[in-house]
Amino acid sequence: MNNAANTAKKYFPPAAIKSIEFVSPVFARKYKIVVFVPLKNADELTFKMAASGAGNIGKYSVCSFRTKGVGTFLGSASSKPRVGKKGRFEMIEEIRLEMICEQEALDNVINTVYSNHPYEEPVCEIYPVIVKDTKVNKETALVQLKRAVKIKDILKKAGPKISISALSAKLLNTGVTRALIDLTGKTQYEISPVKTKTIVIRKNKNIINFEVI
Repeated sequence: MNNAANTAKKYFPPAAIKSIEFVSPVFARKYKIVVFVPLKNADELTFKMAASGAGNIGKYSVCSFRTKGVGTFLGSASSKPRVGKKGRFEMIEEIRLEMICEQEALDNVINTVYSNHPYEEPVCEIYPVIVKDTKVNKETALVQLKRAVKIKDILKKAGPKISISALSAKLLNTGVTRALIDLTGKTQYEISPVKTKTIVIRKNKNIINFEVI
């Protein structure tokens, strides 16, 4: 796992760093998985989805929401229903099962649903959501500086692939007194305004983005 503190030490002189604080993202992108499953199979599917990575919220696991309802279907002549009979209109007591999921676990959880659902044709819906996430991780950090560091000096540390020739002298000579480093590539933050500039350094896969605010 990348460490935002090590990234801070790459871009800023150690003598210029006042403090490095690992911070929590205000919002994080996750996915809500919705599955319709017979009541008698709901518990089993819930725990298998949880074992695959769904239903984790902070310090809690196997988190889900359930709504009871009635599902209907009519199997065609070529269908092979595991519940009810083909050619007959069926009404089954079902649970609408909702669980949250990280993007990294999404494929694994969906495969688990289709492998363990009792229906021949499971109904599985996936919704992207933005949620409050209070978990602190070392991939995000707020760096406070003792003195202002110029943008041009920071960009030089990024390596020869960064071209600064097209940037204005005014921008390059702008000094920043703090930095927000996000190596997750999937978070959004609320940054309290200060009198001086802040540089935001974000990494998304192999791409580094710099933004001055």
